[in-house]
Amino acid sequence: MITGIGKLGTVVLLGLWLAACATVGEQSKGPTDTPEHHYAAGKKFLDEKKFNDALAEFDRARALNPKYAPAFEGIALAHLGLGDLAKAEEAAESAKDLDSKFVPGYVAAGRVQTAKGEIKKAVAGFTRALELDNRYFRAHYYRGQAYLQDYQFARAERDFDAALQIDPMFAPARKEWERSMKIRMAVPGTAIGKKIALADPITRADLAALIATELGLEEKLRKRRPELFDPSYRPPQGTQMPAMTPPAITDVDGGHWARGYIELVTRLSLMQPFPDRTFRPADRVDRATYAMTIQEILVLASGDETTRKKFIGSVSPFPDVRNDHFAFNAIMLVTTRGLLEAEKQSGAFRLTDPVSGPDALLSLRKLAELF
Repeated sequence: MITGIGKLGTVVLLGLWLAACATVGEQSKGPTDTPEHHYAAGKKFLDEKKFNDALAEFDRARALNPKYAPAFEGIALAHLGLGDLAKAEEAAESAKDLDSKFVPGYVAAGRVQTAKGEIKKAVAGFTRALELDNRYFRAHYYRGQAYLQDYQFARAERDFDAALQIDPMFAPARKEWERSMKIRMAVPGTAIGKKIALADPITRADLAALIATELGLEEKLRKRRPELFDPSYRPPQGTQMPAMTPPAITDVDGGHWARGYIELVTRLSLMQPFPDRTFRPADRVDRATYAMTIQEILVLASGDETTRKKFIGSVSPFPDVRNDHFAFNAIMLVTTRGLLEAEKQSGAFRLTDPVSGPDALLSLRKLAELF
């Protein structure tokens, strides 16, 4: 019969055995079945945005060594990529708890806080990482992104520059530095403009909102073309006018955040619904489509229909745009007026490339100066 002391001893031994199992982890099945190997493989999957595959690798690293902090950092980043911020935060905190000097753990935690919109917490995490290793350029880069999300442009640019000072070949930092500069040059004047300024790429709903708000389209047109907003106005016979009633759109209901903006741009024929009467507000905007929209704004503002034909028959200066392309005239308009630029080295316009928030905002700011 087991005495009271014997029972207590058994419980203690069982607890120690379970703790030991948790510490040791599963047995390796071969020379490549190591936490380090699976962590490296997981990182490669992260770079390829294969988040489930990455998570499987990091989970195996954790199973082999439950106290391996990098495994938890990787798990945090995989969950971040999958959009599960709660699990990402939990794993990032575990990485820090297991190794208080593991710099990537603090960076992972900061990235999760940035995704949550907790900018102060994010900055604190990145700052702690830099206190541990001031040469860890990724901490500068991600802190810069946090500052950028908070519209602290000068601080963001300093961090992007610091990352480039450490690693001049780190292209993402240069891209973000340029994005911040463009946003500052464009000076978004509305809350919507600030939000969309960070979008990359912008959607059709974003573009409609930018045209309506940042361009001040309705206010400007009421002064220059009052007939567009006067129901009693009757244009001379043969004059083409934008439809006063918005086309019926089937995929933008009353609860959509951009409905009013979409109705305005479609009523003025600046953006067209698709043949099936959908607007597809979540679709991204490419450069050719954007140029066409800018062309229609110029035509509407000036009342000069010949603007659409100004460059017809001209020789194309772009290696990727023929002069019989449907958007050729619009592309010539936006490039000759400095509203969009071709690629400097190749001269290509890049028809199908997406339009970023900063590029759209900056070009609309320049457009506003034209009328």
